[in-house]
Amino acid sequence: MKKLAKSELKNLLKHWAGEYRVLAPTLGTGGDCLLDTFDESAFTLDYRKTPMFPKSVCFPQREAIFSVEKGEYREVITANQTLLFGIRSCDMMGLLQSASFMTRDRRDVYSEAKRDAAVMVVIACPGPQNETCFCTTMQSGPVAGNGFDLQFLDAGEFFIIQIGSGKGKAALSSFPLTDLDDDWAGEKVEVFRQRSVGAIARVDAIPKAINRLKDRTADEGVWERFGQKCIQCGGCAFVCPTCTCFNVCDHPTGPGQGLRERSWDACLFGGFTREASGHNPRPTQALRLKRRHEHKLLDYNAADIQEGLCGCTGCGRCSDFCPVHIGTLEVAGAIAESDNHAKD
Repeated sequence: MKKLAKSELKNLLKHWAGEYRVLAPTLGTGGDCLLDTFDESAFTLDYRKTPMFPKSVCFPQREAIFSVEKGEYREVITANQTLLFGIRSCDMMGLLQSASFMTRDRRDVYSEAKRDAAVMVVIACPGPQNETCFCTTMQSGPVAGNGFDLQFLDAGEFFIIQIGSGKGKAALSSFPLTDLDDDWAGEKVEVFRQRSVGAIARVDAIPKAINRLKDRTADEGVWERFGQKCIQCGGCAFVCPTCTCFNVCDHPTGPGQGLRERSWDACLFGGFTREASGHNPRPTQALRLKRRHEHKLLDYNAADIQEGLCGCTGCGRCSDFCPVHIGTLEVAGAIAESDNHAKD
């Protein structure tokens, strides 16, 4: 493990900026903190979880995947050397889960190339980042267990840096750092982990709701009630670390020329499952909400969840940003608390 004085952090980021496109916590003019191109004057460590999960680094909101010119198709695979600094452990879990989903049955060469070109740097959380954090319940944090290239842990006047991969080691190789005794540093990391885990309350409603879904004893009226509230904005899906739905469209760009693009989509939109015949197997918003939340909490592939509890990482962003309060916390709470759940 390595030691970095906090006073040297900006120098390290500037050093990295000469080798990578560095995305780091950046304070905007409106007060929001986003992961944006490193700017020494706007960089901050006084941030919590960023509003947007950084999945666009590996899975852009819109990207060309094929170009056509004079009848010839050509794959468009783009990747920049990117260093993502300051993601949280729940974000790292989201990146792992979505990468597994996108490559499990067939290699997704587009996201894979971007992921291979990226260095993921986690800053472990000392406690909850706001009142909707429940990573301890979902087994995704607050300290990342794997998948990261580097992980920074706050030790007062300095950071302890864990190296998780060859990419992480290479990123540090040309910057002067102090080596730490691994046994001493390991003890410090464990103390940090136990303290931070203890600071984040577990949400008992989550496993209770999962069990009711498994037993098919969940109150079906929950979906109807939330379905009547949902305004189909798609915001919960777009901020979610593990939502990977996309649409594919072809666009002519000139005579004999065109692009095939994919862009984010959401299973909550009315047309997402509509078939060419016009039939829609999920014709109501209640059924679409049910499908989305069952996919997170129940109907996931075990290989994808990376030893987490389920397909939700507990970041709480859906609860943070849904205008009508239909996040995982609210849905699981309603399922767990209902006295009218179905009987066998």
